[in-house]
Amino acid sequence: MNSEERHRSLLSRRKLLINGAIATAGLGLIGIARAQEATGGTQALKASDSSITLRIYKGFSQNRLDLWDAVIHPDVKSNSTAGRNIDGIAALKRWNQSFIDAFRPRTDLVDHFVAGDRGLVTINLHWKHDRPFNGLAPTGKTGTSVENFILRIENGLVTQWDVADASLDLAIYLHDEGLKMPTFVEPSPLIKGVALPS
Repeated sequence: MNSEERHRSLLSRRKLLINGAIATAGLGLIGIARAQEATGGTQALKASDSSITLRIYKGFSQNRLDLWDAVIHPDVKSNSTAGRNIDGIAALKRWNQSFIDAFRPRTDLVDHFVAGDRGLVTINLHWKHDRPFNGLAPTGKTGTSVENFILRIENGLVTQWDVADASLDLAIYLHDEGLKMPTFVEPSPLIKGVALPS
């Protein structure tokens, strides 16, 4: 593969990542809108509701993943740009712990809320890859990554956790370093779209 073909291939992979992130974020917003519609609009938040999302943030940002035990269902289903079908809280905590150990991010809380059976945590990671991560050797590279944790909540516990990237520094970096990432993902739609004519 010559340099021109390599450049085209890289742009194509980046376009795929960008489109995937945009689609994931859109699905999260549709889910939140559906929750609001089902309850007749945005509900006034109770302190106990937002404590779920705040506990998730604190657990991640302070490297205290044990805080999640009180708010995440043992059989939680989780998906992200970097991995799909992470089933169960133990697997979710292992994946996040390996990320925290390798990138030691400073994690800023941008937003968090719960509305009905949906929740959202938006963070900005300030990361540096200086330890091994899932087979990737450390490079010392740094960046930021705005991430949205889109949550489905039942009986006070998170049962579904999807991560949508709002910026792509980290996703592109991991992809370029060789992390195998999911492609052609097809979650169960709320509304199945129709094919548009050519």
